[in-house]
Amino acid sequence: MGHNLSGTIRSFLLILALSTCYLTAAPPDLQTRVEQLEKNYVEIKEHLKAKIIDLETKVGRLEAKIEKQDSLLAILEKGHDPLKDNVVINRPRRQIATNRTCQEIRDANPSHSSGMYWIDPDGQGIGDPPIHVDCTYWGATEILHDSESEMNIGNCTEPGCYSRQIKYNASDRQIQALIQLSLKCFQFIGYYCRNLPLKYNGTVYAWWIDKDGKRNEFPSLENCDNLDDTVKFELNFIGDEDMLPVTRLHFSNPFKGSGKHEVSRLKCFGKVKTQPMPRSCDDLQRMGHTLNGIYSVRRAKRIETVFCQFDKRPDERQFQERIGYQNIKTKPIYFNVQKDKNFSKRDVPLPFEITIVNIGEAMDLPSGVFTAPVKGTYFFSFAGLAQFPMLTGPDPVPVQRELGANLYKNGERIAISQVNIGYLVYPDNRSPITLQSTVSLRAGDKIWIQLSIGISGGFLYDERHAEVDQGSHTHFNGWLLEEEI
Repeated sequence: MGHNLSGTIRSFLLILALSTCYLTAAPPDLQTRVEQLEKNYVEIKEHLKAKIIDLETKVGRLEAKIEKQDSLLAILEKGHDPLKDNVVINRPRRQIATNRTCQEIRDANPSHSSGMYWIDPDGQGIGDPPIHVDCTYWGATEILHDSESEMNIGNCTEPGCYSRQIKYNASDRQIQALIQLSLKCFQFIGYYCRNLPLKYNGTVYAWWIDKDGKRNEFPSLENCDNLDDTVKFELNFIGDEDMLPVTRLHFSNPFKGSGKHEVSRLKCFGKVKTQPMPRSCDDLQRMGHTLNGIYSVRRAKRIETVFCQFDKRPDERQFQERIGYQNIKTKPIYFNVQKDKNFSKRDVPLPFEITIVNIGEAMDLPSGVFTAPVKGTYFFSFAGLAQFPMLTGPDPVPVQRELGANLYKNGERIAISQVNIGYLVYPDNRSPITLQSTVSLRAGDKIWIQLSIGISGGFLYDERHAEVDQGSHTHFNGWLLEEEI
């Protein structure tokens, strides 16, 4: 690597010498060739800087390998034989966990020093390899790239004709994983300008490209947009994580001024707050889950089963696939109550005397009122036997016989079932009456059955005597179908 770097420098000096000689021999094209020479100089300078950053990363990796070799050497110097003795290097070892952010490193060891560390934002053992980042003493993570120092934009005049791609020392997947794990991320774009407008007379000469390839204009800045022969400095702050990182810059020099740009490292700090109960595969990944599999997550009202594929990025298809909802209940709620006597009162809740089952104790038999313990969807069913008394007297008038069973919610009738026995004089028969309803209730809502009786009278028949000893005619059932969380 050192040989290649020296060769590059020698090539640059040779090009510079040849260009100088050629320019001396050809004065008519002096300006054009000077511009070409400046462009060559900028390209070579940027190439050298990229090589330096690459070398720094490789040096960090070599230092880690040297530390491992030193550990092995220390074991050997103690007289252990790795092939015979049961020493650390000869038995399976659990891999040391790699932290996902510098904040996690600081949380694990608040006294850690600033410097270069290896982290793995997208999860150890999956996705892309760990990345080498600069960790500050207070836990910020800084991702290096090849355009951090000042760079000359040259003399091209067409809008956006100068283009600089930003190459980071991390993959797109690792960068986006870091942003999702962090409380806040940001970057700065700085530029030195002299007669170098970013926007002038309605024409846009400079812009930058975000992570999605979208073009973004620089804000209207007084120093650079007002032509001035004095060198000024402008700074553009980018704090919208949905746009980061900056991937490319475009500038131009329409008035033959001068300009340089620099881009700060991508800086992320803090730890994003996660819900106590995860709401998505995103939340699970932020909590540290890395194994592909089936998980339960909390949706708006229900618990949902999803398949999380953590070896994909959150913005990729199939990262999260819905399987279906789970029937989750914090407590079982269902009842079956009955009567053992006739009942003929109207406009009052129907009481009950017999409990078959009352799990959850939500049904109060003496009052006949069910109180919903939790918010959710409930099902209710009622069945009874309506009986109408015979009309007596010397000349009874034929009338229609009616009896209704009504379902009430918080004092409002929400369902009705009714029995009609026609315009008969002496009906004494009995007729079944049934009612069913699915109701959405909030915790504390009240449900009950209430009778409505025609002018000629009627009642629910349920006398306990020999022919009905095996059970009642009047039943009221209810249960929680699905709870909302």
